[in-house]
Amino acid sequence: MSWVEWLANLVLDRGIDTATHARRPEHEHPDRLSYLPSGWHVLPRALRHVGVSDRDTFVDFGCGKGRVVHQAARRPFRKVIGVEISPELAEVARTSLAARSHQHRCGEVEIVVADAAEYAVPDDVTMAYFFHPFYGATFDAVLRNIVDSIDRHPRRVSLIYVWPLFAQQVLDTGRFRLVKELRGGPGEQRHPAKIFESC
Repeated sequence: MSWVEWLANLVLDRGIDTATHARRPEHEHPDRLSYLPSGWHVLPRALRHVGVSDRDTFVDFGCGKGRVVHQAARRPFRKVIGVEISPELAEVARTSLAARSHQHRCGEVEIVVADAAEYAVPDDVTMAYFFHPFYGATFDAVLRNIVDSIDRHPRRVSLIYVWPLFAQQVLDTGRFRLVKELRGGPGEQRHPAKIFESC
């Protein structure tokens, strides 16, 4: 962890618990990774490129303790959803969100306990966020569910994929194009990102 990340955690995580690494029994699966928080600067930097409106619905797949859900809820999204397989981490996220609800501009914020591969993607989702929460068949299933949602209700969907080790899986769907690459800064090897749009 860089000193920049350490300082951001010290200041921005005050009163909530999103900074610490966590591994739970639900993560013991070949496709899943344990919880690590996105850097505080990552989502704001990506949203400067993507943009936000009150017609947008945002979903964080593998939301863990809810840091990114909290950050998204501070923007004027129509709805913000966190999807998390661990009931324990989902409860931590709900507690953190309740503690910071006075800072939220989005009026509808929800944490859903579900396996991302089986989660029925709502037909109004316009932005999805991944901080390398899973890969392999699970990632393929999530991408397929997003594409199915687009086919049911045609619209543009943006994907923000942080630490995009398996970005080729996104392109292999044939339904998304890469529109922006964001590099991680010094000491931030975990935070490069790629932004895709549906096509």
